[in-house]
Amino acid sequence: MITLSIRYVNNHLLRALVPLVLIVIGSSLFLMDTLNTSRVSQVSQKLKYERMFATKTKYWDQRNANKDDVLSTLPAIANLTDRVPLRSELILVQTQIVARHGIRYPTGENIREMELLLRRLKPFENLLPTWMQNFTLPYNLSVEGKLAEAGERELRDLGARSLARNGHERPQMYSKKKYRVAHTYVTRTRDSAIAFASSFFANAEVVEYIEYPQNKVLVLTNPFVDSIDVLLRFFDQCARYQREVKTNQTAQEQRYMYQRSSVMTNNAQWLKKSLGLKNEKVVFSAEDVKSVQSACAFDIALYHHEHHWCALLSETLVHSLDYLDDIEQFYWIGGGYKINYEMSAVLLREIFATMEAKVRGDSAFLGSFFFAHAETTLPLMTLLGYGDRSLLLSNATDVEIASRGFRTSILSPFAANLEFRLFKTKPTSQFFVQILVNEKEIPIPGCGRVFCKLSKLQHLWRYYLKTYDFRADCLLSTKVHSNVASHKFGFGSFVTPYAEHQLLARVNTSQFDFVSSTTTVDNSIS
Repeated sequence: MITLSIRYVNNHLLRALVPLVLIVIGSSLFLMDTLNTSRVSQVSQKLKYERMFATKTKYWDQRNANKDDVLSTLPAIANLTDRVPLRSELILVQTQIVARHGIRYPTGENIREMELLLRRLKPFENLLPTWMQNFTLPYNLSVEGKLAEAGERELRDLGARSLARNGHERPQMYSKKKYRVAHTYVTRTRDSAIAFASSFFANAEVVEYIEYPQNKVLVLTNPFVDSIDVLLRFFDQCARYQREVKTNQTAQEQRYMYQRSSVMTNNAQWLKKSLGLKNEKVVFSAEDVKSVQSACAFDIALYHHEHHWCALLSETLVHSLDYLDDIEQFYWIGGGYKINYEMSAVLLREIFATMEAKVRGDSAFLGSFFFAHAETTLPLMTLLGYGDRSLLLSNATDVEIASRGFRTSILSPFAANLEFRLFKTKPTSQFFVQILVNEKEIPIPGCGRVFCKLSKLQHLWRYYLKTYDFRADCLLSTKVHSNVASHKFGFGSFVTPYAEHQLLARVNTSQFDFVSSTTTVDNSIS
């Protein structure tokens, strides 16, 4: 290192060196700043990238999410003149959680699609990126749909955080008189329940898990019997939903239109180029692009890396496929059709019945924990007013897509959860409810507050708690059903279920009746 002493350097030399030194220092600082900015940008982009795979997004901490990631809700209509209790006045007396299972391995359909794409690429192996040459998938059909180790960790962590949030310094002692732990017949939901219980209970080995049975035979004959899982898999037991939505291609018209759009054509061209096949006679479809996106999503969720499949994607492509997935889920299990979310009223009714029994003193339950699927949690969230019900259209502008209030990456990632917390006030013994969405405190739709009186919510949702008839709504018959979301009638803001149904009763809905399709549509997202 050379040190210049101003005392011994003549003025002429000094005047010549100073500008040069300043240029070198300035250039170095600029380069360092550029590198730092690049690193920050890359880190930020990576974090954002991880949260853009719709229902295949790994669970992420939304409790302190920035304003761009806040959960959209329907506005309040309740009277806000009531006194809001101080947190110090509230005593938690019961909690109920409805959670989706954690990260799973791809379904059999996903795996077969990826393997088919790899076979199609085999003749071009020498042209492909190096990592794809002789590449085999890191999973096979032996683990299809099973809960992964990363998924177990998600549920263990959720159990630990729930324990701490409830004010417990150590795991609680399980007793079937005080706690209920239930899951569907699908193995990954049971494994999720076990993972959660291992953190929440000190004696997890004695937990009695309630498994609601599978009975698909009755779907088309009797939509509501005691021997089937109508509580957590209501979508399986609703015959009209199965016919008019799940297996009806017409219900997914917007999705198919977007798949045929120029956006997806450009995505296919990008994939061809990124594979090094720009000049080859090979054509990629929207399904091929989705297979690559799916493989990328599982690379991130299962192995936390982006250097294989994800390296084939652009940010623009990821954004557009995230929107395509949202269109699909919006019309399958979101606000696209009324029956999608109204059938979840059977679960809402059970949750409120459990709270009401606690209030009356008829129950000693401190907690109920349900483990199910995206088809369980997302309809229930939508029923309560979480997530925008505005139509998702294939011809939406970039601005409309970017500003949409329905994002399954926020609402329904792996391990998505709704927590209903029942509080009693110290001085007056009034009961208040708080609902956490993916552990985030947000105002309850229609109430406008984080803590709402139980009686107010009972009134707000009285149609679904007292009047709604799952059996009648799901029955296959010639009766004309209203199967449209409230936005079809121009309801610009949240209206109570009672008011909405009064309006719907005066509308001729025959124009919205569906044409049944015999084509089976696979939507195994759970």
